[in-house]
Amino acid sequence: MERSEEEFARVVEQYRAVIYKVCSMYADDRDEMADYCQEVLISMWRGWGSFRGECALSTWVYRVALYTCVSFVRRKSSRPRNVPLPFDMSVAEGEERGPMLRELYRLIGRLNRLDRALILLWLDERPYAEIAEIMGISKANVAVKILRIKERLKRMSEE
Repeated sequence: MERSEEEFARVVEQYRAVIYKVCSMYADDRDEMADYCQEVLISMWRGWGSFRGECALSTWVYRVALYTCVSFVRRKSSRPRNVPLPFDMSVAEGEERGPMLRELYRLIGRLNRLDRALILLWLDERPYAEIAEIMGISKANVAVKILRIKERLKRMSEE
């Protein structure tokens, strides 16, 4: 099925906050955040024509964003300079992070990549079955890992 640029732009707008959230968990600063968002959009565009709808669109967006960010972290030292894309990935008014949320994201940023992705999906209230599908692990493993991550975050916050 041929997918249009307009449809892609609508998907980007619809899932802008999801893309932003995933990228913010991996980026160290605003410039890096822009690079991560750009890489995710490029990956989404490359895969857009082959998306068959075998999973929910939100699952696909999360999967592409997470895999792209993890891959980007691995290869960022050898990447070429990026050219800006015509999508505004900045947070809209009213979406700013409060102090408690900033602290939570700071603690989450100290987790390993897999744990970061898992807790991000959980915080976004994704069902365990969808998290399992996105991450490629069992639903039971998702539950155990999230419990352990929450305990680790609690200990980290008490330090």
